[in-house]
Amino acid sequence: MNDLPYEGFELGPIRPPSEAYSLLLRINRGCGWNKCRFCGFYRNVPFSPRKAEDIKQDIDCVKYWIDVFQGRAEGKRTMTEADQEACYMAYHWLQSGMRNVFFQDANSILMEPEGMVEVLEYLKAAFPQIQRITSYARSDTINRLSLERLRQYRALGLNRFHIGMETGNDHILKLMRKGVTKQVQIQAGQKAMAAGIEVNEFYMPGMGGREYARDSALDTADALNQIGPDFIRIRSMALAENLEMYEDYEKGILTRPNDIETIQEIRLFIENLEGIHSVVDSDHILNILLELRGRLPEDKPRMLGLIDRFLDLPKEQQDVFRLGRRLGVMGELRDLKKPGMVDKVKETMFRAQIDASNLDEVCDKLMIRAIPI
Repeated sequence: MNDLPYEGFELGPIRPPSEAYSLLLRINRGCGWNKCRFCGFYRNVPFSPRKAEDIKQDIDCVKYWIDVFQGRAEGKRTMTEADQEACYMAYHWLQSGMRNVFFQDANSILMEPEGMVEVLEYLKAAFPQIQRITSYARSDTINRLSLERLRQYRALGLNRFHIGMETGNDHILKLMRKGVTKQVQIQAGQKAMAAGIEVNEFYMPGMGGREYARDSALDTADALNQIGPDFIRIRSMALAENLEMYEDYEKGILTRPNDIETIQEIRLFIENLEGIHSVVDSDHILNILLELRGRLPEDKPRMLGLIDRFLDLPKEQQDVFRLGRRLGVMGELRDLKKPGMVDKVKETMFRAQIDASNLDEVCDKLMIRAIPI
């Protein structure tokens, strides 16, 4: 509950990869929805909004340590465990230039509007140099806020939303208990952009299994074509046994795609993105082609060409690259031209007895280990 006494600076469990150098401020604990069957991040975190006054104390704590590092601090404070977190965060943020802030946990805009305004005003007063403030945002929550309120947030510095579209296919959305429809997501994206807020939409290839891969690619592309977001970020599905959606694979409702099938889905998706000027980025560790990025429409042929290069590789080279990526040995297709890397992966395959018969299973397990889902 939000009536708990202040116990010091707090950090939430996750952030998007693009917020690696941002100051992390926890606006609420957990997820107000917390029903998505593909997500396990907040299952054991009871949802509770934090008080504006507590968040302002977090900001004060970070500012104190920034002042310490810059030789401007007055007085001394006891280094508690929470202060260690704030000290580390302050140092990390100072080294990155103190430009960006990310609000945690999930869907921070659930915060009572007056409290959000208070926090935004306080944050910008403490650090007027901030260029970007970002939050995860659910589509249904965006739609409940007025355009005027969103514009107010934008004027106070909250200028980017990360929205987990995952898919534009209504059947998959219902199956995964996302709690929104394709149309709701389109309306939210359009509304946020009308308010002048940058929109990052996340797409999760593989979520619909082999059965709905084509439908998901086409419906998601159609939804994004109607939104025209600033960024489209690809986040391939990882299927862990602790996720509710795992039941669908055990029951045979869905069949798990491998890396090859997932990249084929991504190709169909990118091929059908039309009439927008979004940046496409594959900036997540779970993706097989991390170098898949570019701006639409001019970079679309290059991105499709990169995918085709991977799909046209001899199977032996595909296998080496897939395992190399999942092991963290390889990062880009050009690494296949580095004999040392190739030999290292091949030696691992030989010693661990990995071949075509078990490669999919091995890669799946390595994906799950890559991220705490």
